[in-house]
Amino acid sequence: MSRRASGILLFVLSIPPLLLGISAGKDANHEAGVHAGQLRQAATVADAAERERFTYYAESTLRRLEDARYNRNMLLVAAAAGLIGGIVVLATGRGRREVPAPGHGEVPATARDETGPAAGAVDTAPPAPAFTSCQACQWKISVAATACPQCGHPHQPVTTVAAASPPPAPAGKGLRAFYGTLIALGLGGAAVIYTVLFDSLSETELVRLSPFWLFPAVFGYYGLVAQRMEAQLQESHLDTVSDQLLSVIRETGVLGQVLAFLIHAPFLLVKSRQPWVTALVGSLIWAIALALFFSLVFPSL
Repeated sequence: MSRRASGILLFVLSIPPLLLGISAGKDANHEAGVHAGQLRQAATVADAAERERFTYYAESTLRRLEDARYNRNMLLVAAAAGLIGGIVVLATGRGRREVPAPGHGEVPATARDETGPAAGAVDTAPPAPAFTSCQACQWKISVAATACPQCGHPHQPVTTVAAASPPPAPAGKGLRAFYGTLIALGLGGAAVIYTVLFDSLSETELVRLSPFWLFPAVFGYYGLVAQRMEAQLQESHLDTVSDQLLSVIRETGVLGQVLAFLIHAPFLLVKSRQPWVTALVGSLIWAIALALFFSLVFPSL
């Protein structure tokens, strides 16, 4: 799947939560009108029993109203995040242009002059010779030899200075710290919710709080994995971090491959060399999937 296809996939995945969010918004408006009418009837009715009955109906309608508003907000946020993620992928997914190398002994056309040799050619120093002649017998010997192997005449070795290698690229310590902080915040929030606050929260509230710790944890984990895969691209000569991760997964066993594909499935859909793009879009796919699950599947469980 190309980078453009990854962006289009996010757009397509954003359509269902967008439509469901609009529908949930209409339901919320309807429930708000019903709730307001029930409160008016409870305030104007003279009979105490009727007033209590309308008050009970209003409380029940209020719970449905809160659920509809929550579904509306979650679905619209997931849809907006997916649309923004798709724009990011398409904006950063422009293909790299490859300049064809000139043929053997051929000078690029931009550097040639019509009446002479290449005008823009870069002068390069010839490589240092590896052999020289012995001063006594003229035998070809290495420039690093201390004596001629043919006649034994002493020779002053020539040492060559190796060109300084370019400094290594920065390892992205700031981003690693950022991703690690997200993981710590996500897992720490989950620990607090399911230990300290567990008894004081209802099942519905626990479900509603899950995106607030799950998304940063997934984003941070995907970011660290993407950075590690990016560091291996220079050796593997693959195109994207997801391709590198796929090659690593294929080297594991069958059980490891199944678990890795389940955990990193959204990660593998993103074709980008930038780790933060892969991490962001992969976690957004998880966010959209969770929003659809909590809105469509969980209420029926």
